[in-house]
Formats: sequence, structure tokens, C-alpha cells
Amino acid sequence: MIDLTKELQISNSYYQSQHCNEQWRSFLQVFIQEIYQTAGEQDACAFLRHMGERLAHLYPVALYDRIEDLENSMNTIFAGLNWGWVRIEVHDLSLVFYHGAFPLPSFEKQQVKNEAKLFSALLEGLYSTWMVALGGKPDIVVQTQKAEPGLAFELIYTKP
Repeated sequence: MIDLTKELQISNSYYQSQHCNEQWRSFLQVFIQEIYQTAGEQDACAFLRHMGERLAHLYPVALYDRIEDLENSMNTIFAGLNWGWVRIEVHDLSLVFYHGAFPLPSFEKQQVKNEAKLFSALLEGLYSTWMVALGGKPDIVVQTQKAEPGLAFELIYTKP
């Protein structure tokens, strides 16, 4: 389990060194509201998951011998996108991805909850596609365990 105190320190440090331009914040707020209202939660998440898959192809990760090197490679990609950070924990039969400081553009409580659901779906597609590219089985996917605004998203890669 990730240390929440350290998680908050990493996120606060990240937010202080990065920013989200106002024009993107407004665009993302409108995009999320519209996709949620038009498609509904299930279809909106499926769409964002597909976008994550496409992004994984645009930003591939290489195969490494050590999980720390894979994590560093992913963090380099996320830093370039201004998308926060990831920590990976290896368990007996799974990998757990803790993704913090993901840019959620809203401040209103319900809107930011919807954003967390949608962007965690995007991360599911991204991480799942990366795992397949690294030799994982396509029928094993990354699934969100927790996606709460202000905390690191917790996603798990394991057999269902």
C-alpha cells in the first residue's frame, strides 16, 4: 500500500511545478460535461478507455528488466504530458498502479467526481495497452480500484 503522506507530498510538489492552461481547463470541463450528458457514464468511460489505448500507441514504453525502470519511463511520458506521476507496486499475482496528480480541471464536487471516473477509464486503456505491448495477455486488463479526486488513482493489473 502506498504511503498517503508521501503521496500528498509528491502531488503537492508536482502541482507547484506544473500548471494547466486556462484554455485547456475550460475545454476539458465542457468536453467532460458534454460526453457525460450525451453518452452516459458507461459509454463515456468506454470512449475514454479507447482514447487511452490510442495514446499508449503514441507514447510507447520499452521493456525493462526492473519495474523501477518501467516506472521511470512512464513518469517521463507523464511529465511531458503534464499528467502527474505513477508508482507501481508488484504483488504476487498483480501490479498496482498508483497514479497521482492527474489534471482534473474542475473544482465543483460532482463535476470533479465525474472527471475522476472518466480519466481513470482513460488510464485503464493506457496502462492495459502498455501491458499488452510489453508481453501481457490481451484478455487481462487494468481496472480502477479507486478514483477519488485529490488522491492517487489506484488501478490493478490482474486476472479477473
